[in-house]
Amino acid sequence: MTALTVSRWTKYGKDRLYVNADGQRVGWLDLTTGQTTLERPDLADACQAALADSYGLPESTDDPGSASRGLRPPSPLSEHQAATALPGRPEPAWTDLAGNRPGQAAQAQAEVEVKVNVATMRERTKVGALLARAFDVKTDERAWRVGADGEETVGAKLDKLTKHGWHVLHAVPVGNRGSDIDHVLIGHGGIYTVNTKTHPGKSVWVGRYAIKVDGHSVPYLRNSRHEAERAERLLSTAVGLPVPVRPVLVFLTGTLIPDVTIKQLPDDVTVLDRMDIPAAFKRAPRRLTPEQVAKVYEQARRSNTWTGS
Repeated sequence: MTALTVSRWTKYGKDRLYVNADGQRVGWLDLTTGQTTLERPDLADACQAALADSYGLPESTDDPGSASRGLRPPSPLSEHQAATALPGRPEPAWTDLAGNRPGQAAQAQAEVEVKVNVATMRERTKVGALLARAFDVKTDERAWRVGADGEETVGAKLDKLTKHGWHVLHAVPVGNRGSDIDHVLIGHGGIYTVNTKTHPGKSVWVGRYAIKVDGHSVPYLRNSRHEAERAERLLSTAVGLPVPVRPVLVFLTGTLIPDVTIKQLPDDVTVLDRMDIPAAFKRAPRRLTPEQVAKVYEQARRSNTWTGS
């Protein structure tokens, strides 16, 4: 019979015992609620025995509470639905993020800036407004549009991975303060938060601990780590098991040959340019099974996964 392993996982407010067989999830016991979930009904007895052997849990019991501890087939609802659904209460409403377009959030912000600029220009003379446009004044609106264009470019390249079994989400809103992740990539090679940085006509220098644009240090490494850590926390909570997420930075310099100098790559942030996509991900070693990919994507595409509602 296949050997089973039992491991305890305590993170993000959860305390669970996971049972695995050859790297595949068999089931788990929630030590907080006493509830159990089984993904391999054919190994129900072996799973219960493994829990008993490893942690001294009873293999069976006749007391009225046994139903809450005995393994049972999973609910026809998804794990997230089963965890949130209560009798008489519908599952929280959510929006499918799979329909979001690359650069959607940045484009929307640019439209907001247009309205602000129009109101401001009404207070200026026509000559002043024309001069501002002629000398290419760098307004917030222009910055947002440049960012949106960059996200569209990178998004189109990432979308090519879908024919290789990957899932791509664009402009993923996070929290309730207007933040978003440019792209979330989910596939056999792992899970990534992809942040696009567009700097037309500028040079980018990448070191192990710092990144500079035209010689000026920028906080991109720190921000990318924070973005990935936040995504990892939210996805792990929604899926119900650890979901490692790696941050990725993609630089666009508006030149045929990207002006990106790699002095030394950071240990925990992947740095790419336009020419690296999508090949860098196609070459990634297999880290997730198709079942794991589907499970993560099922939760990642839900808007309430990222807002906590």
